[in-house]
Amino acid sequence: MSEYRQILVATDLHNDAFPVVKKAVKIAKRSNASLIILTVVPDVPFYMASGLNSIPSIEAQFESRYRQRLALLKMEVDMPAEYIVLRGSAKMEILKLALKKAADLIVIGSHGANGVQRLLGSTSIAVLHRAKADVLLVRAKTRAEIKKRAKSIARLSKKKAKAE
Repeated sequence: MSEYRQILVATDLHNDAFPVVKKAVKIAKRSNASLIILTVVPDVPFYMASGLNSIPSIEAQFESRYRQRLALLKMEVDMPAEYIVLRGSAKMEILKLALKKAADLIVIGSHGANGVQRLLGSTSIAVLHRAKADVLLVRAKTRAEIKKRAKSIARLSKKKAKAE
């Protein structure tokens, strides 16, 4: 594996996201590279929001949830990293940030939490085909591993709540 200087790891912060980040951390340490951890809050389509509160309100709730999960992830990453939260299309934001930050490696999970996205076209496949940088696709974990990770996240949430 070649030396990397700038590694971008894209995560949806779902329960199976940590192994993806863990892999990126391992490579960053081995390469003495900078690490950027990105999550993208999806826009709420108008048709999904009909009859609900305002779209900006719903998106703000989503972003708040993403930032809380990112804070939990920070507790587990044992190296300096830049944490970025963006809004929009995950595939587009990942590709734009990779160019802007001159990432020479993008680490991404093989699939995310969004089942509809899997039917319409995977973010990871779009990044794989369009990125200028190398792309490492990390295989998703089994359901048992995901459940175990969900319990770990719940424990961390409780621990963080007690500390505050």
